[in-house]
Amino acid sequence: MGTLSPDDWQVSTLGEVWGYPFLVTRRLVDPDAPTILLTAGMHGEEPAGVEAVLCWLASDRWKSYHWNWLVVPCINPFGWERNRRTNAQRRDINRQFRKDQDDTPEASLIRRLIRKRQFTVSMEFHEDVDASGFYLYEARRDRAYLGEKVLAAVERVVPINQDPVIDGAERTAVGLIRRDLDGHEARRRRRWPMAYRLYLGHADNIYGSETTISEPLDDRAEAHQIALEVVLGS
Repeated sequence: MGTLSPDDWQVSTLGEVWGYPFLVTRRLVDPDAPTILLTAGMHGEEPAGVEAVLCWLASDRWKSYHWNWLVVPCINPFGWERNRRTNAQRRDINRQFRKDQDDTPEASLIRRLIRKRQFTVSMEFHEDVDASGFYLYEARRDRAYLGEKVLAAVERVVPINQDPVIDGAERTAVGLIRRDLDGHEARRRRRWPMAYRLYLGHADNIYGSETTISEPLDDRAEAHQIALEVVLGS
């Protein structure tokens, strides 16, 4: 993060969680350009997402895309340093985003960050310790579905998940889960992931890129970045 040019990226500390700075990176190219929220490190035992974000920021690949950026490289620094899923409260942060949940500091900081903001795209980098290959979550309002295109590109570097049931959900297609995140479905769910909060109030198109830890770290990080480039370029 310290190597980023201040002419290109603004790095700030939104707050502190368990003694760690909660870092946010911004880039504004044009008020009329589309805006993406890019996040990683929700779960501490998922290192490839954080690695992918840091590699992306340190590269020149982002220069090819006329987008505004809001980036949270590591939502859960406490868990990341300890290689564990949960935060210091032993909570899964990605179940703490319903409106009446406000006692998990990482989720509270994200809510503060996105307040009064709208995003064309939200993209989350995750890993699934039980998955047999890469898969993608997708929900969208105003863009064509991109899932198949993402998977075709990612398959060049990592295997695609072939399972008929992925993360407890029936797949939409090989390696792909499309979700209808309308308000009715959200109300039925007691604990919201961040994607629900974003889709119902802040983002028109949601993508969750999921790698498997059985592949080399560099390949997993590259898979996330390839998925991101497909979304940005489509």
